[in-house]
Amino acid sequence: MSLPPTLLRTFGFALLALVALPAPAHAEIVFTDIKGRKVTLERPAHHVVVDDARMIIALSFLTPDPVARLAGWPHDVNRLGQAQYTQLKARFPKIATLPKVSGNNEDMAVEPMIAARPDLVLLSLFSRASQRQVEQLRAAGIPVAFVDFLTDPLANTDRSLLIVGRAIGREQAANAITDFRTQHMDVIRDRIAESDGLSASTVYIETHASYQEPCCNSPGKGNLGRFITLLHAKNIGDVLGERPFGQISLEHVVVSEPDVYIATGGAYMASRGGLVIGSGISEDRTEDAMRRLLARPGFAELPAVRNGRVHGMAKQLFDPVLDILALELMARWIHPEIFSDLDVEASRDALNQMSAINLEGHYWTD
Repeated sequence: MSLPPTLLRTFGFALLALVALPAPAHAEIVFTDIKGRKVTLERPAHHVVVDDARMIIALSFLTPDPVARLAGWPHDVNRLGQAQYTQLKARFPKIATLPKVSGNNEDMAVEPMIAARPDLVLLSLFSRASQRQVEQLRAAGIPVAFVDFLTDPLANTDRSLLIVGRAIGREQAANAITDFRTQHMDVIRDRIAESDGLSASTVYIETHASYQEPCCNSPGKGNLGRFITLLHAKNIGDVLGERPFGQISLEHVVVSEPDVYIATGGAYMASRGGLVIGSGISEDRTEDAMRRLLARPGFAELPAVRNGRVHGMAKQLFDPVLDILALELMARWIHPEIFSDLDVEASRDALNQMSAINLEGHYWTD
């Protein structure tokens, strides 16, 4: 059956109009990074350079294959943790062959980053990149965004997760993990606020705790120092000012008389005579290292040691997202009267369900 001429003409005009419509413009991705800089991407980033291996942990909560998103990384395996690297390499072998770029603890080299051909470079807030180098990357058509998972985790970790999630087109995953962290932090904040007359314990966290190397490493007011402040406790490392980490004297530790002592370390401390703890390390070996730490001059008389308020944790618990576990442990150790019911194992299990790699093994000790 033939169509009437009028209807044919109408149909033809409609078809011509449809063909003539411009293709829908691809919406740009615009966001503000942790330094307050406006960053514009033409499309979600699929090949990202990072200047710190710990950012891969953040990516593992945002995408099922964090390595597929990488164009290059510093190959700073110790920062990532040997156990985490082994797990990543087993699941995503490509990680071993990705281009190596500068880490945030060294002067940045622009050329290897450009050679990696990324569509985004993620730099740490404390990166040694100069403004000129950032401009060189931008001149090469490579956007740069700053994030922070170390200096102020309470203020910046969730913001940084949302920045990265938006940049790589994984906003829903970023919202899910930041919601989880907010819920757990709110429990701690609310109980602190509701507890009248809460004692302000004095706390010493010895980072990279070693019985062979000079004493005594500590967080300053930054990083874990922010957690101690949130928990209504006094950090003996406050003398370091806003620095995330630094070194204080043994004399300062002794005269400060900490009520709680927390040593940190990991498998990397085996060659440094320190606290070994983490995946593949037995509890007996960790306890032996703790005994050696407490046998150092001056430690036996600390109130924390005399009263049995001595604890240890692996430095991997300070990594992006996982630091909620460190906060819950510190809450339980510093204020057992109001936080003894915190189930940190359940929190770890929940995080493992949300991540492309799992935190398995013995990562803290009482």
